[in-house]
Amino acid sequence: MIDNLELIKPLLNFSEWGDFYMLYVFKRKKDQPEGERENHQSVRTIKTYCVDSIPYLEKRYDEIKQLCEIFNARAYIHVQKQNHKDVSLNMLAILAERIRDGVSNQKGLFDSVVGQIKTQEKRWIVDVDTTDYQEVHELTRFIETLKPEGPKIESVLPTKNGYHLITGKFDAKTFSEKYPDIDIQKKNPTVLYIP
Repeated sequence: MIDNLELIKPLLNFSEWGDFYMLYVFKRKKDQPEGERENHQSVRTIKTYCVDSIPYLEKRYDEIKQLCEIFNARAYIHVQKQNHKDVSLNMLAILAERIRDGVSNQKGLFDSVVGQIKTQEKRWIVDVDTTDYQEVHELTRFIETLKPEGPKIESVLPTKNGYHLITGKFDAKTFSEKYPDIDIQKKNPTVLYIP
């Protein structure tokens, strides 16, 4: 079991009215028993949450864990903040385009807009597939030496196969030259809970 709630809470910042972080309960095809894999897309969303405060997250957390256990799913949360005002303005523009283009079914418009617009926080996730903490430590030290100046590692979260390093922006080109097999995810969620 992986439970990163206490590590993730310090990353969440609700400084303006309407700030939120998207949380997803996903059922991944590769996590399902062999017989259930045939008629199942690679990732199916069980439920989404717009986390607009720490108390809201804590209030819903037992429900989130139960959904993960019932559906053999995982909970992921974006650590890049968004705001309802930005999403609403973008929804209006895209809705007008869709109506003009003859699209009358607007199911999924909110999720589509949330997935497309720029986020307010520029955080990256470095996906490290090793449980060797010495390797992870060397990696974090290297990232800290990259431009721009200043601290970059905000948190180190355990995953099923290693760690997610939550970072600020850094020189990704130099990083990729030294570590070509390590993925930098610039707009993906990180693991909150895996049963």
